[in-house]
Amino acid sequence: MTNLMFELRRSPRTLLERDGYPGPGPGKLALVMGRAGVGKTAFIVGIGIDALLSGQKVLHISLERTVDKVRGWYDDLLMEMLRREKKLEHWAAIQLDVERRRHIHTYFGGSFTIDRLRQALDLLENAMDFKPQVIILDRVKFEGLETSDLEDLRSTGAEMDAEIWMACRTHRDGPDPKPGYLPLPAEGFEDQVDLAFSLDPHKNRIRLHVLKDQQQMLDNDLNILLNPKTLLLKSGVKR
Repeated sequence: MTNLMFELRRSPRTLLERDGYPGPGPGKLALVMGRAGVGKTAFIVGIGIDALLSGQKVLHISLERTVDKVRGWYDDLLMEMLRREKKLEHWAAIQLDVERRRHIHTYFGGSFTIDRLRQALDLLENAMDFKPQVIILDRVKFEGLETSDLEDLRSTGAEMDAEIWMACRTHRDGPDPKPGYLPLPAEGFEDQVDLAFSLDPHKNRIRLHVLKDQQQMLDNDLNILLNPKTLLLKSGVKR
């Protein structure tokens, strides 16, 4: 089963393995940027599934969707991955395994704060012996965020030895980013972001660009195409 779970991995996160860690690393903050409807949620759910398939624990936090809706995203994407590999007979066993290592929390109406995240993490660790190695934040609005908010978020990830992934919506008619800066609304947060991707639709395809890696601001087209339905790596991409 472990070998099958490894073979299923086809998230862009598999391209980031460093120092024996299956993602960007503990205490790192990764940002996924794209305009509305491009597939940021599918991409970030794929990140969560990749972490689960690699044996890690995941906390997925949504600021708009219900727990059932988010769980449905995971189930649908995992089933699609198994269908692609003609391994649907393993669905029940793998789905149960990933359920045991994943928690989903939702915060509606602007109720999410870093303090509430810390409280949830303390409760999960002390009451349920659950310490996530990957924390996913979906639908966070960067408008209104302060630099100190992201500093606190990164500190929280470092304390938990967890990497943090966030999805950020860009605007179709927004200005081009200034050289050395992230696109709006993340401009000004470059020092708090360790890794930044953009999802760029082009002729019914999604291309993956890297905007920042470690301390370097970039604008590199990785020449990687993502499946427009699943936002997973296209077949044939080397990992």
